[in-house]
Amino acid sequence: MIGLGTTAPLAAHAAQPFGAPNGAPAPTPLPTSEKGLRQSLDALNTEAEKLTEQYNKARVDLDRARKAEQAAARAAATLEAQTAPARERLGQMAAANYMNGGPSAMFGVSGSSEGLSAGAYLTQSQAGAVAALQRQIDRANQARRTAEARTAQVQQAAERAKAAREAARQKVAEVTKRLDKLTTTHVKDPRTGLSATIQGSGLPAKMTRKALTKLGSPYVWAAAGPTTFDCSGLVVWAYAQVGKPGLPHYTGDLLAMGQRVSRGSLRSGDLVYFGASVHHMGIYLGGGKYLHAPQTGDVVKISNLSDRSDFAGANRIT
Repeated sequence: MIGLGTTAPLAAHAAQPFGAPNGAPAPTPLPTSEKGLRQSLDALNTEAEKLTEQYNKARVDLDRARKAEQAAARAAATLEAQTAPARERLGQMAAANYMNGGPSAMFGVSGSSEGLSAGAYLTQSQAGAVAALQRQIDRANQARRTAEARTAQVQQAAERAKAAREAARQKVAEVTKRLDKLTTTHVKDPRTGLSATIQGSGLPAKMTRKALTKLGSPYVWAAAGPTTFDCSGLVVWAYAQVGKPGLPHYTGDLLAMGQRVSRGSLRSGDLVYFGASVHHMGIYLGGGKYLHAPQTGDVVKISNLSDRSDFAGANRIT
């Protein structure tokens, strides 16, 4: 027996999942129909993708800004290191000139054409070189400060982009959760007495619901429906009913398709495989239960995944 679960109508006064600040317009209420929720989910996923790319760009910009800041800091430090010896030499020369006769010794016939002594001329030249280096240091420090300000600006942009992306992800999760509630199926196998709950609105979940309509159908080797099945034939038939025909009627090829899924991440509609040679498979339902066509003389039924000691892997075909 299979029944679609129902969800109580959303109260008009229910709190919205994403509150708006005081004075801000209230967010648009989420739709309550499956069609409306699907449309909202498509729009939100598109928005989330755009925000993710904006965040990725912000991270790249931030990396560039940090590298520019580091380069500017290194340039300023290098110039400072180059200037230090020149300043020390300038001080030594000035002290020597003073010790060798004071200010009057700075002038004489042996100096430059401007009348400076040789020592005074060298001191003046050294001072000019130091001043030129200082101007370079000033420019380098200004470049460093500019780079630091740019890094701070880009850092803020990256944080805003990250927050926006996370908010979009939360909205996607909320819509997905509501959609799953609207598309919950409860099923009980009258032969085994086992019950399961199928959640989800994607292709794998739809395929699972189709396969569940064949509970009790006989196992026949190499059969793929509509009244008898083997293990992979049940999967091939169910996928064909929901718009994905032509899947290979072979467990090895089916396992090679789609996305691999760990045992701890199984969802309704994932395909589970068994045996070292992958000789058997089934459809995961939820709650540790799976649907399968076991063997000759048996029927399509629900079993406990824990009863199998030869679990070989799982995948998700969308």
